[in-house]
Amino acid sequence: MDALYVFITTALPKAGAQVAGLPLTLNLLLTAYVILRHPNQTLLMMQRFRGLAVAYGTLFVFGVLSMLMAVAQGMDAFRLSQMIIVVGSPLAGIAATRITSQRFSQIIICSLIIVNVYGLVQYFAGIEDTSVAGLTYTLGQSIDDKPNGFKADGTAEKIISTYQSGNSLGIFNALGISFMLTSAQSSRFWRIGQYFALGLGLVGIMLSGSRSIQIPFLLFLIILIVQFIKQLPPRRRGMTLSVGGVILALGIAYLLAQRTIINQFIDRLVNQTLADPTASGRTNQWSHSFEVISHMDGGQVLRQLLFGRSPHTDVGGEGLPKFFFMFGIASTIAFYGGLLYVVWRCWQRRSSRTIAIGILCVFCAFCVDQTFNYPPNVMNVALFAAAALNRSRETSRRCLSVSVSK
Repeated sequence: MDALYVFITTALPKAGAQVAGLPLTLNLLLTAYVILRHPNQTLLMMQRFRGLAVAYGTLFVFGVLSMLMAVAQGMDAFRLSQMIIVVGSPLAGIAATRITSQRFSQIIICSLIIVNVYGLVQYFAGIEDTSVAGLTYTLGQSIDDKPNGFKADGTAEKIISTYQSGNSLGIFNALGISFMLTSAQSSRFWRIGQYFALGLGLVGIMLSGSRSIQIPFLLFLIILIVQFIKQLPPRRRGMTLSVGGVILALGIAYLLAQRTIINQFIDRLVNQTLADPTASGRTNQWSHSFEVISHMDGGQVLRQLLFGRSPHTDVGGEGLPKFFFMFGIASTIAFYGGLLYVVWRCWQRRSSRTIAIGILCVFCAFCVDQTFNYPPNVMNVALFAAAALNRSRETSRRCLSVSVSK
């Protein structure tokens, strides 16, 4: 069941239907199952890392208090569901610790291929014409309402694949690529699949149109490549770099010949970014939100600092300010501090340094957009982080057993 959960969460996260105005997806149902299946295992996972336990404990306590106060003041069901997702999603990482790292990496290879091949199909054949209600997007919702960035000619600036969002697609690809770079496959079949998945993941990041993940990914790309090379055994470096270089060269040659993907990527990342100093209106939203706080009385300010805004307070924005307005300062520090703690723990292990960079890219994205509100983004971070740390523990146990046998 845990393997199925990882596959559904990473490959088909929106499969399901709209019920009473809320999305009821297979991903959400399985999330509840894997967390509640063995509650003691979930708690033990947190206790292994004291800093993570403190961060999540703080998020849970203040997050639940924020939700209770918001419900008492008439918060609508959709916003409440978003808060529940933020608080509950980190626990999903338990699923990755109950399957082997080899099985997890094989599932991610399949998911990267499925998600990005389907993304290419959407790019060439159109999002609306290739969507399957109940499978690639939630039945009962409209695909036109998703943040695709449709242009006047009907083409989309953001390919959404099975994630219903270009930003979420970009996050998954950044995590998937960073994990695959240090994932050793046991057979030739899976090694070929790994190279194929990595190439498709890079294309997927370009197609996602998500500048909030593209910019940090490009900034950290050199560090990512250096750490990938460092962790390779000396005997494998030449072969891996040669094969990878050939595949990358072929991929670049195809993209240059095809041109449209490259042109769209450059236009979205460079031209539109330079032409819009407000970051798609975010700076204006943040400015307005903090102006609202300046007009609050003492009691309202205290409420905002401790538990987030009242449901009746008109504040908008995205990213870290949005999280602060939803939950207050304690939960905000716990959530973002917890992410940085995970980055630090992964960086301490050489075999997990690339995934640390991937999670750092997602941290940057969470600072400027509100993808943390929507499944399966925080779930994916938890799954990849848990898998990376679990892989390190498996390696340590194997080394210990070998030394004992000698």
